[in-house]
Amino acid sequence: MWERRAELEGFAAVMEGVRNASERLKGRAIAGPYDYDQIPALVERSRLRVKNFYADLDARRSALPFIAGDHFSADDITGLVTADFAAKAMSLPVPDEHKALRRWVEKISSRPSAAV
Repeated sequence: MWERRAELEGFAAVMEGVRNASERLKGRAIAGPYDYDQIPALVERSRLRVKNFYADLDARRSALPFIAGDHFSADDITGLVTADFAAKAMSLPVPDEHKALRRWVEKISSRPSAAV
């Protein structure tokens, strides 16, 4: 469930914001064989969706060591990729008030498997 939530509520929100904001993706707001115009209002909605995702994930992280429970899993990978993507592509890092989520991002980012 959390893997899907990370994909739909987090990563998809970031992707929607980036695709509707980037000048280089003008006319390509949706991936695929057809051209779609950008909708600027979706950028702000995406930012709100990411902020809500951060709040939900912070609450989840306060209760468990990893997103899905006691062990590192694909949910954590997708969550970290989403947080990194939002920070870099939307200038939307995890806010300071989400302390559990920030600690988790730092912990997961320090794993050798997360090194770029």
